Amino acid sequence: MTSTQIRNDFLRFFQERKHTFVPSSPLLPDAPNLLFTNAGMNQFIPFFTTPGAWELLHPNAAPRAVNSQKCIRAGGKHNDLEDVGWDTYHHTFFEMLGNWSFGEASSPDGIGRGYFKKEAIEWAWELLTGVWKFPKQRLYATVYAPGDGDPAEFDQEAYDCWKAIFEREGLDAAERIVNGNKKDNFWMMGDTGPCGPCSEIHIDLTPKGDTKGKLVNAGSPQCIEIWNLVFIQFNAEPGGKFSDLPAKHVDTGAGFERICSIIQCTKNFTTFSGVISNYDTDVFRPLFAKLEELSGKKYTSTLPSEKRTEQEQLDVAFRVIADHIRTLSFSIADGILPSNEGRGYVLRRILRRAIRFGRTLGFHEPFFYKLGETV
Repeated sequence: MTSTQIRNDFLRFFQERKHTFVPSSPLLPDAPNLLFTNAGMNQFIPFFTTPGAWELLHPNAAPRAVNSQKCIRAGGKHNDLEDVGWDTYHHTFFEMLGNWSFGEASSPDGIGRGYFKKEAIEWAWELLTGVWKFPKQRLYATVYAPGDGDPAEFDQEAYDCWKAIFEREGLDAAERIVNGNKKDNFWMMGDTGPCGPCSEIHIDLTPKGDTKGKLVNAGSPQCIEIWNLVFIQFNAEPGGKFSDLPAKHVDTGAGFERICSIIQCTKNFTTFSGVISNYDTDVFRPLFAKLEELSGKKYTSTLPSEKRTEQEQLDVAFRVIADHIRTLSFSIADGILPSNEGRGYVLRRILRRAIRFGRTLGFHEPFFYKLGETV
């Protein structure tokens, strides 16, 4: 399955369920506190905070949206820059697949109806296992269980939804559902404002797939989150008080490159014996092919070991350059240029880092621009 098919499957699935397709917003954000657009929900914040905002822009559409959002996380709170190239999954630029519901029930006739936990969970399961054919026995779900001092209560509603699904599939719900505290399973926009519990879907990538949930939220690359379902139902007020919002919302995010890597690196789930890498997909393969042509070097997918062999260093450079050319290409296309300050300075650092790693591949003359058409 190609990356284009995967993206189209996601968009089509939710459009068939009355979601309006909303194009990716530019990487230059409207919010003054953001360097770059860094999440799918950035452009939808007004619909969470302003009653009736969706209806004003989309008067004949249900308050549901779907999109694939261009994101950059480099600089500020979310900064993966120095990790890029050294592993299988860090990026400065990535796509976030998402679906949203703005208000659980916004019109009495049902035409403009939003949805909440039950539909969000059922549809995520249906897309993963019914459309993309993720192995059901390898999937786990997390639900919010507050620790001492954490806000709100145990998310019984999400738990009951997942319990019904796993029991329907003949799987042990007690094993499949893992509790998480505020750190892992409660989303907040800031110290104050809309917030709520979230439910993550994880996949066991071990060769046998029989870890029984022990690796969920344990920081293991062999059991990773693939989709986060956020249920925005509270308002965090100054002083630490949480009150119910007048309407309930859904905000989900699934990493596009990560989903592509799982499907493609397992050969449509037929083998889990190899390394699963975002870089070993058709998202990055054309860039590696162009770099091989320009440099005369070969990309072999190795990861750094203690020995740091020559080939391992070459492969790090391939990954760094492939990631960074995507970041620079899309940001420049959206009007953000490298400069000496702010977000422009972040891009300048990314550009310099790519050129520096280019020397590892033997580039001592300008080469970066030659990758633009491939992006």
